[in-house]
Parts: sequence; C-alpha cells; structure tokens
Amino acid sequence: MQQAFSQPYMYWVGMDTPPETDTAALAEFSQFYSQVHVPEVVANNPGFVLGTRYELLDPDPRGNPHCGPRWLAVYEMDGDAAAKGYAARNDDPSASRPAYTARPPAWQKAQTVWRMIWRQLASSATASQPPESIFMVGMNVPSNTDAAGLAEFNEFYTNIHVPEVMRGGGYARGNRFELHREFLHPAPGCPRFCAIYEADAAATDARHERRAGRAPLSSGPPTWEKHDTVWRLVYRRVAA
Repeated sequence: MQQAFSQPYMYWVGMDTPPETDTAALAEFSQFYSQVHVPEVVANNPGFVLGTRYELLDPDPRGNPHCGPRWLAVYEMDGDAAAKGYAARNDDPSASRPAYTARPPAWQKAQTVWRMIWRQLASSATASQPPESIFMVGMNVPSNTDAAGLAEFNEFYTNIHVPEVMRGGGYARGNRFELHREFLHPAPGCPRFCAIYEADAAATDARHERRAGRAPLSSGPPTWEKHDTVWRLVYRRVAA
C-alpha cells in the first residue's frame, strides 16, 4: 500500500459543502469523492500516484474564518515533472481536460477554496501506516528575510522544532513542505511553508490533553522568532 506523504510533491484541493447540506447528501458526496473522483484524478493526471481525503477535525483555534476548508483532498505526485505538467495544463485554456464522472448535487453546490502544490523539504521518518489524523501548520517568514536568515530558519525548523512538536504531541512523523504553486487560497494568500504531523488513533484522541501538558518549545534564531503562523488545523483521514 502507498503511504501518505511519501512523494516529493503534493496537490491539495480544499472544499466546503453548504452548512445546510443534509446527512444523506453528505454521505453521497463523500462516497462519490472517495470511490469515484479521487481514483479518476489519479488515473488521469500523469505522475499522480496516490489520493487521500481528510475532513476538518479541529479548526484554527484563533477563530480565523478564512482558512481550513471542511474537506481536503491530497494528491501525491512523483516528481517535478508531474507538478510542472499539472500547472502547465491548468494555465493553458486550450489543453485537453480529463472527462470526469458527473458530480452529485452536494458537490455541485460546494465551493472550492484551496488549490495548491507543495514540495517536500524534509521528513522525520518513514511511514509504517496511513495516519489517522494530521496536524498542519502553515507559516511565513518576514518578506525581507535574506538567504542566511532563511537557512537558519530551515535548520532550526527541521532539526529542533519538528522533533520537539513530535515528542510533545505523540506524532509518528513530521514532514515539512514549501509552496510550489498557489492556484487558490483566501486572502492574504497561501503561506510559504507547511508542516504536517501524522498521528495514530491514540494520539488523535489524546491531542488536547497532550497539547495542554506539552513542555515549552525552544526559542529559535531571529527569523524563526519573527515568523507568522497563518493557520493551525487538524484533519482526520476519511476512510476510502
């Protein structure tokens, strides 16, 4: 079985269904998405190797209403050519488009709010099984950050901060990504960096208690201390 976040690139699609959508319509939407649409996307886009769906479990605790769509689909791509090829097809109005199966009513009323491609920077370990949930943190460094400051930021983030968050949260793996291409994201735009921490069922259920009891995290270099966190979100994997 392919494991989540094992490929060098990933394409995200985030959607919101209308809040008044009833249970039966949501079930139809989710079944169609998982069993029909995701396999069609993987089959019809060169270099796409895996599609996984998630549902928002914990929104951003700061109450930001402009981030964190309810439904997130993550499509993993096997390399730079796949990412650039998808972007080129997206940008070319004359390019042929795959013929996808007609969507159910709840899909037709849904709003797409995220579309981005990310490039993997670092991973803490090899996954042994798909995560039950993922904790995602999106952040920016100051716009005037120079190369030396960025190098310090990345060194600290990968080698100090990610391991500390993993220990405190009981996460099985931590992955870092940098934005490759933004197609759609609410203002003021998609963050440049994203960290994804993978949790099993036990860590997912204990996430609030572990977070409350976590030791203080280390201070970092100046660029780290000036970073801006755009969103903190927890998603639970939707079973295929």
